[in-house]
Amino acid sequence: MSIQARKLRRLLAENDYLVAPGAYDALSAKCIEAAGFQVAGTTGYGMHGVVLGQPDTGQLTLSETVDILTKMCNAVDIPILADAEGGYGSALNVIRTIKEYEKTGVAGLFIEDQKQPPNCPFIKAPELISTREMIGKIKAAVAAREDPSLLIVARTDAPFEEAVERANAYMDAGADMVKILPKTREELEKLPPLVKGPIHLGMYANKGINDGLTAEDCGKMGYKIITFPVSLLFAQTANLLKLLRYMKENGTDEGFQGDFISFADYLKFIGADYYRDIYAKYIDKYLD
Repeated sequence: MSIQARKLRRLLAENDYLVAPGAYDALSAKCIEAAGFQVAGTTGYGMHGVVLGQPDTGQLTLSETVDILTKMCNAVDIPILADAEGGYGSALNVIRTIKEYEKTGVAGLFIEDQKQPPNCPFIKAPELISTREMIGKIKAAVAAREDPSLLIVARTDAPFEEAVERANAYMDAGADMVKILPKTREELEKLPPLVKGPIHLGMYANKGINDGLTAEDCGKMGYKIITFPVSLLFAQTANLLKLLRYMKENGTDEGFQGDFISFADYLKFIGADYYRDIYAKYIDKYLD
């Protein structure tokens, strides 16, 4: 039984809603934990960016994603809810995806109903598989998990009315939660009472859908897990570009007005003391 999956289930039972910023590597996951969040999400969009230097094109393979998730789970002690794309293929592929994801230590995952390979809906309008095919994937996922605590979230990119119908069918098929992408503020506000189960919501700044709303506001509407999928990715990219342009112009990083963590603070944050202890206990004292 997964400790983190049980922990996520407990947190869901104890809280009206949870906030899970989107991580894309071990360092971003550690930052989420250090900031005091109880759960981290992941973002396939972010993983595509940091690994391939691409938008979410669906080109990251199952094995590449599993490798990233394993490192993320090893780096933190909070539950991680992972992006499993479209399960990397048919229901047969979903079975393997569940087995491989469970090995990483994730507390849960979501599978979307896009045709394979999936694409980011902000780049190209998604093409969907049938509701019937997606139900087969959900049932396969539920049957394949060894740990019943593993949270299985079914995501749909369908238009609003169809999304509600699909979401309810996915809950009936055994999903623990659904994820829907509201296209307008009106859809965001109308959605929760129409779905017969908990809803996972992604927040995107400056798109006119959730502008001015906090996670608490969305929690009061009835959303159970609220994520900020790309906020860390965009902030990191903006600050890297700002620093690099300054260095290019000035030939130094001295005088840069952005934030820097000190060398000593970074060593403390990244866990250098633990590794110093390992060297002292098991290496240095036994060297000839």
